[in-house]
Amino acid sequence: MDKYNSLLDDEKFSSLTLQVTKFPRELSNWEALLNHLILFSSPLNKALDPQIQKLIRNTYTSMLFYFPYLENYYVDYALFEYKLGNVSKMHKIFKHALNVFNQRSLLIWVSYLKLCNEVIPDSKQLFKKYELAERFIGLHFLSGEFWDLYLEQLQERCANNGRYLIVLRKILEIPLHSFSKFYAIWLRQIDSINDLSQLCRIAPQNDLLNKLKIDVKYNGRRGPYLAEAKTLIKKSTKELYTVVQCQVLDIFSLFESKLYTHYFTSQGTLISSDEISTWEKYLEYTINLNVKPLTHLNFQRALIPLAAYDIVWIKYAQWLIEKNDDLVTAKNVLLRALSMSLKKTSIMRFLYSILSKMNQFDTLSRLLEQVETSYLNEIEKSDDFDIFWDFIQFQIFMSKTQGQSRYSNSQTLSLLPPKVFDKIIKRLSYGTERSGQEMILEALLQLQTKENTQLIEEQIFQYLINTNIEYYTKNAKFWSLYCHLIFFDPSKSYLERRAHIVNNIWKKASKYSLEDNSSLHKFCESYLPDDLDAFEDLFVV
Repeated sequence: MDKYNSLLDDEKFSSLTLQVTKFPRELSNWEALLNHLILFSSPLNKALDPQIQKLIRNTYTSMLFYFPYLENYYVDYALFEYKLGNVSKMHKIFKHALNVFNQRSLLIWVSYLKLCNEVIPDSKQLFKKYELAERFIGLHFLSGEFWDLYLEQLQERCANNGRYLIVLRKILEIPLHSFSKFYAIWLRQIDSINDLSQLCRIAPQNDLLNKLKIDVKYNGRRGPYLAEAKTLIKKSTKELYTVVQCQVLDIFSLFESKLYTHYFTSQGTLISSDEISTWEKYLEYTINLNVKPLTHLNFQRALIPLAAYDIVWIKYAQWLIEKNDDLVTAKNVLLRALSMSLKKTSIMRFLYSILSKMNQFDTLSRLLEQVETSYLNEIEKSDDFDIFWDFIQFQIFMSKTQGQSRYSNSQTLSLLPPKVFDKIIKRLSYGTERSGQEMILEALLQLQTKENTQLIEEQIFQYLINTNIEYYTKNAKFWSLYCHLIFFDPSKSYLERRAHIVNNIWKKASKYSLEDNSSLHKFCESYLPDDLDAFEDLFVV
């Protein structure tokens, strides 16, 4: 029996496969399956059975579909292809991974560049990748390893150290955790200079002359002058070191030292409230620095461990809009958030508003359809009232925006689109089984007009009474809202409204054992004080 068929007959493989099929969002199941496959298939090389190769690829792909922020597994997947000799696939996986993280994953960039150092002989092509990485992760507090790689390749591949010193000089101004290491390298470079002309590699000639009063064309005794110049440069370096040291100590003591989770965790893993709070403060600190690339980077950093929490997604989108007026990126951030955050209500509400501002009503309509489909077209059954009510409000907004003329002959148009009206009725019919019922009734009263008062009375209030749902019939608040509807009916005179409330609504309500008639009594005191006697005859106050 070949290795592939042996794997298929393996009981443990069958059991692990069944687990990921049943519980695809349980990370530990995928890790167990993948570890078993890799162990079973070892050693990994070009001789590996093509069918097993395909099986491992499919497992990585499926796993990363459900957990797109698993940085280390993109790296493992790429290394798997590299071991099989598939260099082009290795590049493709890394590039896809970087796109997932908006090019801002330090782990993926460092892992990718280490392999690029081995497989890209063209220095120009390689340094383009380093320059791109620098643009996105160069300001990362923990990016010392990246800068080490960059400097190492510059030293190995460049004929002179001019470019090396330019990059090193740039590093000195970045508050990195390992900043002191680069200052030590810089000081050694200063010590290695043995001619005034070489100082131009350290800094531009004009800067040396204007800021430090060092003339590289000095015609006097150049030896002592060079020693003095190097002392001045070291003094300037020390001043910069002190400034950066203070920045690093502040960042580390206030934030970085209090962050313990730097990797993606599944939704079942809780991050401590202290750590979440630290990230919030850190992001606020970063925003106030007003360094756009660093702000993007730290938001992406925070999203890796906190992907399941809506707070960072929303804060990121708010910053994109308020500070950058970037609705497009904010929209994309929130669309990603919908697939990763546990709480979606605030995200959806924010996304609805952004799509409306962008006039992307087709996208909004599709999103609303997806939300409804996710509830099997029965969103009225949702336990989360906010999700249901946001859906209803934006459906109303969409109907008004798009001017759904096909409903122009419908009596419900003056109130709600028929589909929305139907969902509200169904939601109300659940009574105590769902929350927010009184809020729905209050919202319906806000839509009251001369033309639709009768419709609201008959199809909402009388319908709920006739179906004899105790949540309403024994609820004085419900009867109070019914009285409000009639009292503010612009199509009837005061005497007609008063008579209808006293003779019809109150009499009908009195037939039910109201649990607490205080809200109904308050209505009487406020709007019909002359009928207090009649009220007290009907109800025990």
